[in-house]
Amino acid sequence: MPQVLLIFCLAGATNAFYKQWIPDTNYENKTNWDKGDVPCGSDRVQFSSQRKVSVFVETTHAVQEMMLPMDGEIILNSGAGFYVLSGQDPGCGAGVKTKFKDSESLHWYNPALWQAAATLNDLQDGHFLFSVHEESVPCQQDDVMFKALSSFRVDTSSSQTTIPVKSVSVLGKVFDSRLEFSEYLSSGSGQLQFHGSSAVTVGNPGCGDPTGCDCGNSVNHERICSAITCGSLSCKKPLLAMGHCCEVCGAIVTIHYTDGFNLQNYRERIRHLFLSLPQYKSIQLAMSKVLKPQRLMGIIPLGSLPEIQVVILDGETGKLSEALARDMIKDVKSHGSILGITGGDIQMASEPGNSAGTVVGAVFGVLIMIMLIVIVVVLIRKGFVQMPPMPSMPSMPSLSRFRRNTNVGDLNGEIHRGFDNPIFDKPDMLNNIPGTDSIFMTQTGVHFVNPAYDENEIDFTV
Repeated sequence: MPQVLLIFCLAGATNAFYKQWIPDTNYENKTNWDKGDVPCGSDRVQFSSQRKVSVFVETTHAVQEMMLPMDGEIILNSGAGFYVLSGQDPGCGAGVKTKFKDSESLHWYNPALWQAAATLNDLQDGHFLFSVHEESVPCQQDDVMFKALSSFRVDTSSSQTTIPVKSVSVLGKVFDSRLEFSEYLSSGSGQLQFHGSSAVTVGNPGCGDPTGCDCGNSVNHERICSAITCGSLSCKKPLLAMGHCCEVCGAIVTIHYTDGFNLQNYRERIRHLFLSLPQYKSIQLAMSKVLKPQRLMGIIPLGSLPEIQVVILDGETGKLSEALARDMIKDVKSHGSILGITGGDIQMASEPGNSAGTVVGAVFGVLIMIMLIVIVVVLIRKGFVQMPPMPSMPSMPSLSRFRRNTNVGDLNGEIHRGFDNPIFDKPDMLNNIPGTDSIFMTQTGVHFVNPAYDENEIDFTV
């Protein structure tokens, strides 16, 4: 019963997440320098003259020399600055020439460059969430965070003209007004921090549907996956979750629900009931609403069906993932009616494909096609449906035109019949020709006697 009561105490939970940009262009971040260390008092500092950059400086630094870019800015924290040493820095050594790394190739739609958390406290404490690749990037109902004491440069190019989000936080200031954030993007700092073909827009409403909302990043799926490198797998049947770029070993649970379902409540329920157990400590779980395309016989589009997809991973084997998936299905069978869940399905990477299920599906598809054909034929015979008229075929010339017509009187002249054959045109002339006494004519044709076979009197008819 305690697990049922948990549903009602979380009714005010939200379905939105906080997505934080990981890279920065901070002076104190040693990964931003080609020598792998922050410049010291004996070093000569160089920024590329042809690159745009916005650099945040948190403290005071000594340098020997600094070459600045043609178009850029240095944002100084309170009390921060630079000074030049007259001699060598005792703790720096002889000094080197160090260059600030290029940040032009950092893209908004790279899932590896974002961290997700359910709350701001989780974000600050490092309690990050696992998500499929499409949802690792900010969704249309998410709050986007750039670290307070930090600057950055991000390429926002995408398949759309705008990237809608709920809000954006830059340098500790939260922008949730579209007009105000548009003005910031037009400022010098905004143009240096955001660049690309698409404009980030804020003010998008949060998810108001308790059953969850679609992330909205499927249109940029190819762009998102272009930044991902998939590794090799050892499981029998790798699984590909919707919104993910790589096949995985583990389990996928599909939840079918009613209007009384609450996604955030169910997410918290799974966390308290199962993920808090010691045996599931290593589990990574991503739960979200997806719109699964429906197709008749796998070909004809029939729209999409909303489902809750739960992706469960625990490494290469997937054994723990499958155990958790079974526990979730047992919970659905026991308490599904209270949770607003009508059923659930499991896909497991350790089980080979079900050939029998494939055959049944193919047979079912053929039966549906036959039934549709029969229905159409019946409707045509009953007159409810009329077939479109067949295109007329060109008429063939009549054979009568090729017959000899002896009564053609409109030619105004006697028809020439060729040359005269004295044998066939004048039968009485045969008796006047020597050697033709054995040739005679009847109604059936012309007959003659072959001398070579005269004794047998073989009759040849022409």
